[in-house]
Amino acid sequence: MNTPGNYVITYYAIDSSGNEAFLAVTYTIVDPENPDGTIELTEYYSAATGLTGEALLLTLRQIINTGITRVSYGDARYILDETDRDPNNPNNLILIYRGTSVSGVWDNGITWNREHVWPQSLMMTSTLTNTSKNIGSDLHNLKPANPSENSSRGNKYFANLTTTESYAPRSEVKGDIARILFYMIVMYDYLELIDSTPTLYQMAMLDLLIQWHIDDPVDDFERHRNDVIYSYQHNRNPFIDYPEFVAMIDFTVNQ
Repeated sequence: MNTPGNYVITYYAIDSSGNEAFLAVTYTIVDPENPDGTIELTEYYSAATGLTGEALLLTLRQIINTGITRVSYGDARYILDETDRDPNNPNNLILIYRGTSVSGVWDNGITWNREHVWPQSLMMTSTLTNTSKNIGSDLHNLKPANPSENSSRGNKYFANLTTTESYAPRSEVKGDIARILFYMIVMYDYLELIDSTPTLYQMAMLDLLIQWHIDDPVDDFERHRNDVIYSYQHNRNPFIDYPEFVAMIDFTVNQ
């Protein structure tokens, strides 16, 4: 209640007969010292000044698509050791799902491989090779992962429980994952976040991801990663720079 923004709270009830019901309610928290929600933006985001809702989403899409320098999927093998470097050991990187520190040296995917946070099978239909420069090589969506854990996750959507359809990441990266997926639906206008089992060009669960974004705020690891990606790809994740953008857009009604 101390952080301004729009929050979707989903209420759930079940009676003795097993009848279930859900109710989603949006609550708006306003900062009394800044009731219009105006924030001061850097030059990179200056075109978005004063915007909210769909206008903000569309402007951010234009900003992060302008001037992007695509790196190849093969290049990512030698960049992720820098984007996700262990702050306590510059020779290592941090695996997204296990949180362990391992050697950052690329050894053909034995120690770690390239995980697509938005699953490759749910975002593209073309073949991805090491020479590809497209959505499949977008550094913002790539994270180093343990090969076995990457395989276990597969193309499951994210949730608080791991099932045959969903995968529960560790709590320390739930907000990171949410902000990556928010970036993806802004960057690529054909992608969509939904609240049901996703198919091609979709991922889930939107309401839960919004809650994860609130519960796990941006940290220095994410900021460093965003800066490193910008140095190679020349675009940024707006929701790391300005977490307030999530509430200002309200993804529950604007995509």
